[in-house]
Amino acid sequence: MAWYTPTTELTEADREKGLKYMYYDGLCSHAMALLVTGAFLPGMALALGAGNFTIGILASLAPMSQMMQIPSILVVEKVALRKLLTVIFAGLSRIALLCAAFIPFFAPESLQVPLFLILMILFFVGGSSAGCAWQSWIKDIVPQKTMGSYLAKRLAAATALGAVLTVIAGFGIDGLTSALGESSKAYGAIFLMAAICGLYGAKMLTHVPEPRMPPPNPDSDFFKTLTEPLRDPNFRRLLIFTGSWAFTVIMSGAFFAVYMLNRIGLPMSAVVLLAVLSQVVNIYWFKLWGRIADKYNNKSVLKISIPLFIVVILLYPFTTMPERYSLTIPLLIFIHILGGISTAGFNLCAASIAIRLAPQGKATAYLATNAFCSGLAATIAPILGGLIGSFFAVREISLRMFYNSDISQSERIFSIPAMSFRGVDFIFFTAAIVGFYSWHRLSLIQEDGSQEDSEVRDEVIASLRNSFANPTSFSAGMRRMTAFPYDTLRRTSKSTSSTLNRVARAGVSQAQSTLRFKKDSGKEPPKE
Repeated sequence: MAWYTPTTELTEADREKGLKYMYYDGLCSHAMALLVTGAFLPGMALALGAGNFTIGILASLAPMSQMMQIPSILVVEKVALRKLLTVIFAGLSRIALLCAAFIPFFAPESLQVPLFLILMILFFVGGSSAGCAWQSWIKDIVPQKTMGSYLAKRLAAATALGAVLTVIAGFGIDGLTSALGESSKAYGAIFLMAAICGLYGAKMLTHVPEPRMPPPNPDSDFFKTLTEPLRDPNFRRLLIFTGSWAFTVIMSGAFFAVYMLNRIGLPMSAVVLLAVLSQVVNIYWFKLWGRIADKYNNKSVLKISIPLFIVVILLYPFTTMPERYSLTIPLLIFIHILGGISTAGFNLCAASIAIRLAPQGKATAYLATNAFCSGLAATIAPILGGLIGSFFAVREISLRMFYNSDISQSERIFSIPAMSFRGVDFIFFTAAIVGFYSWHRLSLIQEDGSQEDSEVRDEVIASLRNSFANPTSFSAGMRRMTAFPYDTLRRTSKSTSSTLNRVARAGVSQAQSTLRFKKDSGKEPPKE
């Protein structure tokens, strides 16, 4: 039987084997993505001599490629071999990346930029097409009741590996440039390492079994399959949430590094270290969010993590007053810690909630439509953000507080800046407004599972208290990050408010029992 032939019966042993190899692919694929995106993609383009317009196109390729999942639905539904399609598309995507890595070494200088742009288009489009088949495939492999924990473990390990590789690559650029003679060749070496990781991950996928897809409905057509998610009221609410939240994240995230480099004046090494700090916090919180998602549901996690990220966005303008000041660095550290906590939650559960809401056997169309909506919003967001930033580049809103010990002498006035917003600050406020709307749309989505908001909130607050107030708990968490395969985070104790709530509920229940006894018997209940 060929390696890509679907199986009609998926045994538990086959499932466990597949989950192991899918875990390895997650490590390789995430490492590849971190070494290609972020600061490395525009760095490579600049080293090759690309202009601002080309760099702008490159920045929009990742979200724009998500819209390729729509035609990919037709291919997946017709071929019905998700494993084969995933490996082929992922392989072609990573071969394009491999070719891009050799451009600085072999391509004529006049052709380097256009060749790089073409190959990166192939890389992103191929990866998006592979993701369409992979998302439908993973839904049939990972058990629904443990999906949150499994994806959390996978993301935590991948983020840990990616953080290490990002630091090595970020600080190794200068050394590679000296050794190879050109910065473009140094970036080419980084892209070569990314391509090797990606190709090895594609090889791991060949060992993952694929359950056979349900036979297609002979009466259905492509257009009906494509529009079915739009006719599902609950999934339609999810699409609105996904699009608006992608808009918020991409609009703000696209300018975080720009703000730190240009407005605050941090060196690239400091920006890389702050990014790694967020990734380290990601690792510590992936397991917790995954456990909460399995215990309650994905929506419960998103209802906590989304407002945390909105706070992160709103805090950025206060790192300058109006320029860098004494609290800038401490505030940036706090922002990146809080950002790591929040992004761990919504990165884990934003995709999981779409997988869970997609009907069995129809996941391809539903998940591709979800990816299309988020990709469209994410493509528009940085363009609109750039227009807002340009419009407010020469405009400013500021508030100052004044103290005068003697109103008859104006020279004694003491001025303290209270607020100063200009340029990119207005981009952050726009993103935050859309984020609040997205948070509202989330509340309208129906997802199975208990979701006592107070219990989830108590568990998260207890974990935050243990992480920040108790140094030993954080150091223990750091030790767990370096120990594969990441043992489960210890259960946090219920907070005081949770205890009071239980006592109150017990009191109400006792009072109701007393009233029923008196009504039925006409007597007072016996004293205990």
